[in-house]
Amino acid sequence: MEKLLSQIRCKKARPYISDEMRKHMEDQITDNIAHGMTAEEAERNAVADMGDPVEAGISLDKVHKPQVAWKLIVIVGILSLLGIFIQQSISYHIAEISSDIPQYYALSGTGFVTSVILGFVVMCAIYFLDYTTIAKYSKFIGAFIICMGILCISGIFGTDMNGRRYWGFGPVRLSATTFMMFYVPIYGAILYKYRGGGVASLLKALVWLLIPVIITFRIPNLVVTTILMVSMLIQLSTAVIKGWFKIPIKRTLVILCAVLVILPMILLLFMYTFHLLAAYQEARIRAWLFATGDASYLSNILRSLCTDIAFIGNSGKDVMGTIPDCNSDYIFSYILNSYGSIAGTLIIAALAVLIISIFSVSVKQKNEIGLVMGFGCGMIILLSTVINILSTVGVIPPAASFLPFLSAGRSNILLCYALVGIIMSIYRYKDVYPKNVKVPGKTFQMKFTIGL
Repeated sequence: MEKLLSQIRCKKARPYISDEMRKHMEDQITDNIAHGMTAEEAERNAVADMGDPVEAGISLDKVHKPQVAWKLIVIVGILSLLGIFIQQSISYHIAEISSDIPQYYALSGTGFVTSVILGFVVMCAIYFLDYTTIAKYSKFIGAFIICMGILCISGIFGTDMNGRRYWGFGPVRLSATTFMMFYVPIYGAILYKYRGGGVASLLKALVWLLIPVIITFRIPNLVVTTILMVSMLIQLSTAVIKGWFKIPIKRTLVILCAVLVILPMILLLFMYTFHLLAAYQEARIRAWLFATGDASYLSNILRSLCTDIAFIGNSGKDVMGTIPDCNSDYIFSYILNSYGSIAGTLIIAALAVLIISIFSVSVKQKNEIGLVMGFGCGMIILLSTVINILSTVGVIPPAASFLPFLSAGRSNILLCYALVGIIMSIYRYKDVYPKNVKVPGKTFQMKFTIGL
């Protein structure tokens, strides 16, 4: 075993290979004894059957080695270059119109490039950190994000700017709602720590799900609330289907759907009826249900900007002077009107390839922590893309959202690269970690749950 393991360059793979080989030899010894050999003969023959330990170790080293997700790197690189090109174009266009560039275009041009470089640093740091290390401290990280969210809604920490909540001071600020979205992959690791439990474990998992959803609803941000709810519900359902909890699968899924989907819709309708929502939230709901109000007016403008689009080239419409935040929330409208429908189609295709690649890495991942964490990362990018495009073309009411890797906003950019960093880490160790990995910190889990 020592000779064999010395051939394995990936130290993280050695314990799992050792366990697998020992189990295989012990099974062979048991089989040999059953065929009439003595214990000593059975052991000697089992070891001999394994062959040359050096050759076996070299073969296993080729299989159990870290991988690089080159496809993901290429796709992210292409999207990053497209984002820089589009933001530079917006910056130049604004400079031609006026020398006094509005504040909401501050991250266009040079600022966007800086954010992309920072994003790559974050992505590489998470890639080399190893996602199981994040899983090890998932409850610490999750509790920290929740505490920051509570401080935000209580008004103790954070600043408001352009109607959005930020954490930090001076130029170093992060969007509170964007930071809350990073909770989703963390939640996947928290779920894994309740693996093997019963109803009590499921209820604890639900508590970890509902708290950040309530926080984002109170900030308030219905878009992020929806993204968090749907993403974590998918993760929890996946865990139930995989048999992580000792409970009836079909019955549990039905109850989860009723409690986490139907009940919130009834609650939202109740809050709308009795005016318990913020004024702008009620306006957006009215716009969606009855096509009235200011939100409907903006939707109509966005729809008009998406008609008579040239196949290639500029549509001739004044996007800059018609809608706000065309470098962030409504950047897809700028792309369509500036470069044509073929450019919009290519952007959607590039994002679709990225999303499919993320889910492909997650589904093919044999390690269950990586599977659920990867699903969470994929759901955030998928839902953010869908909501942004649908609101831009006027299918749903205008919403504060972002187009991954293309919209301005340092917090959103860093979030996207951080999520891809987790996916790359999952892919890196896809042939290293087995189905189940021991996650340290069980004593802390029990104490923290009781404290909470």
